[in-house]
Amino acid sequence: MRKMKKRNIVYGCLLGSALFAFTSCSDFTDVQPKGKNLLSTTTQLEMLLNTEFYTDAGDGPQFVGDKIETLQNIPTLLSQPTPTRNSIILSWDESLQDRLAELTSSDGEYSTYYGYVGTISNPILSQLGEATGDEAMKNQLRCEALTLRAYAHYLLVNKFAKAYNPATAAEDSGIPYLLETQDISQPTVQLTVQEVYDHILADVQEAIDLDGLPLVAVNRMRLSKPCAYAVKALALLSMQQFDEAEEAARQALALNSAVDDYNAMLSTSTDLMGQSYNVLLRPRLECEEDLFYVHSIEFYTAITPEAEARFEPGHASLELIDTMSKMYAGLGDMAGSMLGLPGLTVTFDLNSGWNMVGLKTTHMYLIVAEAEIRKGNYDEAMRALDAIRVNRINPEIYQPLEGTVTTEADAVLRLKQTSHGENIYSCYNFIHRKRWNQLDGWKETFTRTMVGTTEEFSYTLTPESPLWIFPFPQNVMSNNPNIVQNYKQ
Repeated sequence: MRKMKKRNIVYGCLLGSALFAFTSCSDFTDVQPKGKNLLSTTTQLEMLLNTEFYTDAGDGPQFVGDKIETLQNIPTLLSQPTPTRNSIILSWDESLQDRLAELTSSDGEYSTYYGYVGTISNPILSQLGEATGDEAMKNQLRCEALTLRAYAHYLLVNKFAKAYNPATAAEDSGIPYLLETQDISQPTVQLTVQEVYDHILADVQEAIDLDGLPLVAVNRMRLSKPCAYAVKALALLSMQQFDEAEEAARQALALNSAVDDYNAMLSTSTDLMGQSYNVLLRPRLECEEDLFYVHSIEFYTAITPEAEARFEPGHASLELIDTMSKMYAGLGDMAGSMLGLPGLTVTFDLNSGWNMVGLKTTHMYLIVAEAEIRKGNYDEAMRALDAIRVNRINPEIYQPLEGTVTTEADAVLRLKQTSHGENIYSCYNFIHRKRWNQLDGWKETFTRTMVGTTEEFSYTLTPESPLWIFPFPQNVMSNNPNIVQNYKQ
């Protein structure tokens, strides 16, 4: 797992001149304190937010069958008698979920997201009351810290707990919600899914009410006013409060409605034979649609046939992304030689920034479309999808959907198709398909077929599978007796 990179940041003085150090970000929910953070000015506290947020989309894209994120020979991996973490995820073998938990010694997403809370949000929130400096800056820092904390827990609860179900959320076991008042000498307590979402909404609502966030952040790795509305919209969507989610999404779009034109974001690459070709370049930290940017590259991941089939024809994210087949044109089938799966598209984009776990305006358009579909307003829903599609589909074949969709089934299909193309290089296809499993007319059973040179492997994933809930890593389970595995609940 790629580790979070940080700029050189002075974290402040510590009691007894001790370093405020931890062996891993996940320890922030479990560790004994080694000192007290004495950052004392708004300038010092703001430095905590000047972090280069960096991670990848983790397990979600591979789990839902969109991508294969290992360089192992897949037929060999799936044929071996001793299961591995990757083989269990790829084969959707529910009988091995306890083994999956045993093999998950640590989890990069767990460490990263709780790290955001433990090293950035909560130190700011705990120190602001005593810090010196401009009151307006204090207000801004509080709003940024609250929004970041809410978003980190939103990502965590969607991976490690059941999808929100209004009928059971008050009893379903969730995750710890790490507040600045938490005594880190004591193990954190696991809250219910309902309690986690209540905290998420409370944090972002406070940030909205305080009105301290800038309309446009100093850079796209800092949080702005649209970000708070976006986190609120995503949380309400997961809670199946669709009208309220749409209202928050429209509030975010009223502040920033930009959608970048991928068809115009072209650069030139050169293959190993010296031939030039056009590729999509999604510039890092420059896309207006990125409300909050978390960096990762799309490199050496194979796009499955099922994922390719879910794209709308002519989609720039599939047709124009740089791939190994383009880079190594004429030099053989790289997917066949690396993965043992001939013919797969393998990404090779070292230059773009795909914002794999960040916030985008396009997420808000998708929320508007889903809410309007549920009200039967198909033209309004398709208008929201067209705002994305016109900037993604090859202009030579693009046709607007508004005015052409008359049934709920077709509207849902179009939404899912647009959502897939927008979210394939992110965690969001996993998040949305998991929550759709709760909804009649939206849930679906997935199939995955991997064809090797001489072998074929086919698997099925149902909406009810406990595998949709990833296990907490062993380093957390061994350090905190309050944590139970949610997939067993």
